[in-house]
Amino acid sequence: MGDAGIGGELRGRAGLLSPCAVILPRDQIDGLARAVAALHAVFSAPPLAVAAMEVARGESLPDHGLGGWMLGFDFHLTEDGPRLIEINTNPGGMLAVAAQARALVACRPELGQPPEVEAMALEAFRDEWRRQRAGQGLSSVAIIDDDPADQYLAPEFQLYRRLFERAGLRAAILDPGQFRAGSADMVYNRLVDFSLDSPAHAALAEAWRSGETVVTPDPRAHFLYSDKRVLALLSDGEALGAMGIGADIAMAVAAIVPPTIPVSAINAEELWAGRRQWFFKPAKGHAGKAVYRGEKLSRSTWPTILASPYVAQRYIPPPRLAVAHAGASLKMDIRVNAWQGRVVQMAARLYEGQTTNFRTPGGGFAPVFPEP
Repeated sequence: MGDAGIGGELRGRAGLLSPCAVILPRDQIDGLARAVAALHAVFSAPPLAVAAMEVARGESLPDHGLGGWMLGFDFHLTEDGPRLIEINTNPGGMLAVAAQARALVACRPELGQPPEVEAMALEAFRDEWRRQRAGQGLSSVAIIDDDPADQYLAPEFQLYRRLFERAGLRAAILDPGQFRAGSADMVYNRLVDFSLDSPAHAALAEAWRSGETVVTPDPRAHFLYSDKRVLALLSDGEALGAMGIGADIAMAVAAIVPPTIPVSAINAEELWAGRRQWFFKPAKGHAGKAVYRGEKLSRSTWPTILASPYVAQRYIPPPRLAVAHAGASLKMDIRVNAWQGRVVQMAARLYEGQTTNFRTPGGGFAPVFPEP
């Protein structure tokens, strides 16, 4: 499929890409960058990593080096600065938004030059490889997801394949059932089986655990960054300080992350009584599945939350953006894709409903540009 064909496939994904750009004031752009830098600093502290793996129940997972590739930080913007909603170890849509940004700039040059996302993504993959295979050459990459041709973001898989091939690497898009140990030097893992526990993913899990294949993002990265129980650590400045985190970083991070607490039988009654100020999320959830805004939570659903690992996060309402082509205002969050604390891309997600989705007319991903 040529680049034009991939572009057509992306445009055919209703709700994926909003036909607009979002212009943010430079102070908000700078605030988001500072937030990402502070979060990177705290995750770089060994005591935090140890504590995070303990609360996420991932202590037994092998540590092959880095395993995280690119992180996607989701924020709501407030008058007091950005507030972190969650962290993603696999920020889908990054290359799709990069293509959208170039298309918009071609029509509206005054938006400014978009970032070189593809070049930074490739360098991040190469850095991941060097950290785990120092001195060895990378020659092949497999992009893996369940039934990849039927995935909503299947066109983006093609963009990654093209990216690797232009860099002189052999690249293939595979279902995990097609993977065999030794069939690729590195796997770009798009699976949402974050622990690789499914029997269908056993071959990939073994290749990762044994270190035979570099897999990124890997299960350890998901446990470290994306388990929602880790947000409870990050929102507690005193706990961060007790770990030896510097007071300036501890205070900055605790201000960025809304108060978050694990749901338990001990605090169940109190949380139910004050449910309107909380947002309830499964500890290992993704894509807004099985999340509940407290004010809309029913009594019949409450036992389900108590029976599973959940956290309660203080509800931070998303701002609204007037979207002329949609004829309405839409909720907005900002995703900052970053590599080792360095901002690679900012994108807005425009939506209506309880959580972000790709079903809102006029909504979807929108590239973010700084105000001139």
